[in-house]
Amino acid sequence: MSAREAHGVLSRTRIAAATTLLILLFAVITVLVRVLPHDSIGVVVALVVGLILTPIIASPIEWLVHRYIYHRSFTLLRRIYAVHLAHHHLYFPTWRYITSGPARRIPILGKDVNVPQVLRWKNALTYFAHFIFYMTLGAGLIWLPMWLVSRNVPFLLGAILGTTIISNLFIIVHDSIHRPGSHSIMETQAWFCFLDEHHYIHHVDTEANVNFLLPLADWLFGTLRRTLTSDELARHGSRESAKSRVIGVGEPANQTSLYREEVVPIAVETA
Repeated sequence: MSAREAHGVLSRTRIAAATTLLILLFAVITVLVRVLPHDSIGVVVALVVGLILTPIIASPIEWLVHRYIYHRSFTLLRRIYAVHLAHHHLYFPTWRYITSGPARRIPILGKDVNVPQVLRWKNALTYFAHFIFYMTLGAGLIWLPMWLVSRNVPFLLGAILGTTIISNLFIIVHDSIHRPGSHSIMETQAWFCFLDEHHYIHHVDTEANVNFLLPLADWLFGTLRRTLTSDELARHGSRESAKSRVIGVGEPANQTSLYREEVVPIAVETA
């Protein structure tokens, strides 16, 4: 059952209303920050407000990028789509949701998504490229409007700190979900368990739970799912069963010894 069947066709009115609300919230807070006193209390308040506001505004940005760049094929961004499609269907179909060993990232450049990075320095470069991509989005869509409206340096620094934390969490949380033991202390936290279940449902239904790290926009836009249907459970199994099978060391799923023919086929996803 797709998200469209579970939730109905996405409501443009709902998305427009939620987006308008978030823009107004951003605008009002940013204007208020501009008139804060420039004493020590004002500096601390501006810094904290910038830090808190950043994930709220980053959530719809994450939603839009994930849904319309990672899961839709645009000519100029087709490589991002191809890499993400490979992540879902070639490396981590639901029957092989987790693997072992250090991250073996799909190269951003090059044509063959069937050959993940093995060398540590190449994986580090790919990690850095993802991090820079997220930071660049933050710079253009969060920092710049914050600065243009507020002209408040501590407020901007709070946003930069927030974006840095979020950009790093995108990568390490994702690594930990698909490679248990990557960050063992973090993996015991309740919020991580929620995101693990949230992301597993997305692997079953890619139209749902579009946010990976910041699910506020999923709730606001109507793409949040908390449970799977009985048919989906029969076909894919629960997250608990998927997490109980550690398969391979990061190679494509069809190269593992437990490969089976029931793998969800790669299909071009349409809007």
